[in-house]
Order: sequence, then C-alpha cells, then structure tokens
Amino acid sequence: MRLLTRPMTTVALTAASVLAALVVSAAPALADSTRDDSWHVKTLELAEMHRISRGEGVTVAVIDTGVDATHPDLRDNVVPGVDLYDDKAKGRVDREGHGTGMASLIAGHGHGPGDGDGVLGVAPKAKILPVTIKSERSAVIAPTAIAAGINWAVDNGADIVNVSLGASHNEELNRAVDRAYQRNVVVVAAVGNRKDAIIGNPARHPGAIAVNGTDRAGVISKEAALPAEEVNIAAPGEDIVQAAPGGRYVTAIGNSGSAAIVSGAMALVKAKYPDLNAYQLFERLLETTRDAGDPGRDLYYGWGVLDLRAALTGEPDGRARSAATPDEPELDAGLEAARAVEGPGPAETVIVVLIWVGILVLLVGAVTAVILLRRARRARAVAVDGDGPVGPTPGTHVPPAGPDDPADESVWRRPPG
Repeated sequence: MRLLTRPMTTVALTAASVLAALVVSAAPALADSTRDDSWHVKTLELAEMHRISRGEGVTVAVIDTGVDATHPDLRDNVVPGVDLYDDKAKGRVDREGHGTGMASLIAGHGHGPGDGDGVLGVAPKAKILPVTIKSERSAVIAPTAIAAGINWAVDNGADIVNVSLGASHNEELNRAVDRAYQRNVVVVAAVGNRKDAIIGNPARHPGAIAVNGTDRAGVISKEAALPAEEVNIAAPGEDIVQAAPGGRYVTAIGNSGSAAIVSGAMALVKAKYPDLNAYQLFERLLETTRDAGDPGRDLYYGWGVLDLRAALTGEPDGRARSAATPDEPELDAGLEAARAVEGPGPAETVIVVLIWVGILVLLVGAVTAVILLRRARRARAVAVDGDGPVGPTPGTHVPPAGPDDPADESVWRRPPG
C-alpha cells in the first residue's frame, strides 16, 4: 500500500508482503477535512447503511503492526489483544502505523461534536482485537507469524480476521485459515499490489476472501490492483484517508485498505445476520456484489465490486454457483477439507461422548454382575458344606470345574455318603 503525503502528516508504506516506513513529517494533520476527503464513505452510503447495522457485537481481529488504541477515532473500540514480541503491549502499540490505519477503516467512529470529524469506519460499533505480528527488527512478515496471529485471534473471540498483508506459501498458515473457516471465522486478505507481482498468502487460500482495490470511479485501480484468479471481490482502495498513530491521518493507495473496508462490511453483515456460518457469509457478500469487468468472475474484480446495500438488504443471486455442482457455490470448491479439519462439531461431539458413557456404564455393570455372581456361588458352596470347605477323601475322584465351578476358584465338594 502506498501512502500519499498530506500536509503535516506522518506517512508509512506497506506492500502486501513487506511493511516499511518511508516518509515522516513532524506535526499531526488537522482532521477538519478528513470526513470530506473520505470519498468511499459516500460511495458506500455509510450514513444510511448505519441505520441498518453498525457492527454491534462483532469483533474484528487486525493481524498487523499493532493498533494505536489512544487515537481519538478509535478510543474505546480497541480491546486488549496480543503482541507476539511484547507481552506488555497487548497489541495496542503500533510500531509502523499500518495497523492503526486498517483498524480505523474497519471501526473508526470519528470524534468531535457528533463524531463529525475524523475517520468513519465501515462498522463503527465493532470492536478491534489487535494482533501484532511484526517486531521492530523484522523487515518481512513470516508466514508462521501470520498463522500464529490467526490462531490466537480465533481462540480469543474474533468473528472476522483482517489480514492486510501477505507472505509466502506455508502449510502452517494454510492450516490456520482452514481452522478459522471451520470455526466460522471469516479471514479477509489483501491480494497484494500490482508491483508485488505475485499474490501472497493467506489471500491465495480458498478459505479467505481475497480483495482487490478500485478507484473513485469504481474502476480497478491501476496501482492498487493485482490481477489474479484468486480475487473474490473489489472495494475502494485508492486515495483512502485513514488514521495514523498519534492522532494523525494519511491518504493511502493500496488494497490493504480495500481488505479493511471489506472486513468492515463483513462486520455489518455478521451483526445483522448473526446466525450465518462462514460459507453463508461468503455467499451473502460475494453474490450481492455489482458485477464489473468481464461478465461473471474475472481476474480483477472477482465476483464484482462491494455493494454494501445489497449485502445488507438483498439476497445472494446464485451467480457463483457452479453448473456442475448446483448445490455448491464455486467459491467453496476448495473448502471441503477445511470443514473437516477440526473434526466433529459440537452436536457430533455430544453424541460421541454419550456413546462412550453408555459403553462405560455397560462395562461397569458387567464387572459388577460377575463379582456378585461369584460371591453368590461362594455363599452357596459354604451353605452346602456346613462349616466350610474340606479336603477330598483319599481315593475320591474330584470332578473338573464345571458351569457351577469357575476355573479360577478352588471349591472342593464333599463326596456323597
């Protein structure tokens, strides 16, 4: 993502696979014009869509460089998270500025009178769970760090995971996305900018929603977009105003911001339709897009451009359904393994537990019955012999153990007469 300088701002640059600070200026920007400059707010009709949903009750994990929890546009929206390199930070310290920008596009609530200034995120009532995966010394993002971040987010209450960066192919990262999907946690990932040339993980994974960027006209961005068969959806990604650490603001180009906007959109959908599983959330988001580019799915727009109104109020139109398998959307073709990666679901687990309990009860009952039967046989033998068992009379034949004489007991019978 390339950040354009604005007067008196701090500016940082993030590619999909590498995060690096480039330009820094001394003083914070004034926020008076921030909302006016946020063209995507008007394009997405956020003011009107927020009458339908504001992301209440939804937690979005931001796998990134940390989030400045003190920024006025994010205050009280950032819950304690984790920093893989600093236990005390809890993810609430941004080392480079990128994570704060993504968090603001997802859940910024503005500030000032009526919150009319600053960044208005797509889901201003959602909570941000910051997960810092980059140390101060690392120049590139390790795929295993992204995997660890996703796993931690899934285990700590995330409903959606935003990954506005990428890394190389890695099986551990693939398993983390599988696991998230299986637990109905949606991973949204940037496909990478044009200069990156190769789409990175986790956007390459079929269990993640891969996002490309558009410009103000809704046309695929010449700088932000990377054509790839993995692209699922396009969203605003050029000249996007976002928050930066220290109460500052930057204007950015790159599909990092596009992914964050889609994560915010997914938060609105999740809040309005809380019972949908991951597969159904995929359907609702992707099958309500506005088709653009070549008819159907293409390398730039995927299934189309984000249509927030349709995602919240319309119905999936089935365009992504494969003719070969009409009951399974094509977008889900690679996810069968993900559905099984965590084993049985809660209902199946209860059934398995009950079966094992039943087997255990039967075993205990059988052992108890055997013990009681043996005790009864001993009592009968004592009653027949009077004072107790005696040895055999010399020369008397002792019959072998039969049905009434278990082989593992020595019960001698008095000979007749």
